[in-house]
Amino acid sequence: MSTVPEDTKQFSAEAATTIASDFLKRLGYKKGLFPRKAVLSEKVFTIEIDIEKESAKVQIDSQTKTVTEFEIHKAEEESSSPILSKKKIIILVVIAVVIAAVGVGIKLMGIL
Repeated sequence: MSTVPEDTKQFSAEAATTIASDFLKRLGYKKGLFPRKAVLSEKVFTIEIDIEKESAKVQIDSQTKTVTEFEIHKAEEESSSPILSKKKIIILVVIAVVIAAVGVGIKLMGIL
């Protein structure tokens, strides 16, 4: 049992992230919320959350525990994207398997 009164406990990054996530859910962003960063600066928590193809920045006053400001914008494309994406690799593997299967089939039929 804690002897520290509830109102004097320090407001944590976890609590701020929960408030920010709940706020975004009330705005209609129900799925794909991925907290990325929580920073406390001058009694204001700034929480950055990825939302599928968007990104949100929510500011929460650590004393009143209320959202004071928020911003939602499309996520920036990564400039260092890999040459072969996951989808391209899967396509290449499927093509290689098909070519190998055709080669084995031709060999079994005695054409080559």
